[in-house]
Amino acid sequence: MKKVAISIHAAEDFNPKIIEGLHGFDFIHIDVMDGLFVNNLNKNLNVFRVLEKKYRKPIIAHLMVKNPLKYFEKIYKLIDIFVFHIESEGDKGRIIEEVKNKNKKVGIALNPDTQISEILQFINKIDLVLIMSVHPGWSGQKFITKVLDKISFLLTLKRKNKLTFLIDIDGGVNPENAKFINSDILSSASAILKAQNPNFIIQSLRHAYEHTK
Repeated sequence: MKKVAISIHAAEDFNPKIIEGLHGFDFIHIDVMDGLFVNNLNKNLNVFRVLEKKYRKPIIAHLMVKNPLKYFEKIYKLIDIFVFHIESEGDKGRIIEEVKNKNKKVGIALNPDTQISEILQFINKIDLVLIMSVHPGWSGQKFITKVLDKISFLLTLKRKNKLTFLIDIDGGVNPENAKFINSDILSSASAILKAQNPNFIIQSLRHAYEHTK
């Protein structure tokens, strides 16, 4: 059974009511965008404070920004897992160390065209790998199926080396393609938040892969 994360943008016009009445999800995944690493801008950090207080769910902070540590210092008390992009700027080893020093879990995200080899030097130090299955930025994009090969590689790597990091996938995830996604966590925005029955979608995501075995 998969864990489900509801993905939300840290938008200026954020309304916490968008997830009122939703249940059965495991994480709140909050996207922060600086307008530089990606074109769009969503960096209302008050979203973390509101959701941490209101829902008491573990929070995954997904930083689509050039300088991840700049934001970490502002939000670390409100989050559980800090995820930065391997394509971002700065010393990645230092970022991991800074996050761990605050007793927070750390993850690395990689874009669809980035090879897994880019993160292997850090694989023993991180708690989560976030596979982007769309190009970072806007919600509602079509799922890029080629990234499933990355999940297969990571699963083999975990098994052979007895590693414990979680595998998360983000972008275009819905109950149909979730049947083929063998990750630990499914992060979804549009499929849940735009559905007529979002709680049904959450449960469908949770059980989609096991129903294909």
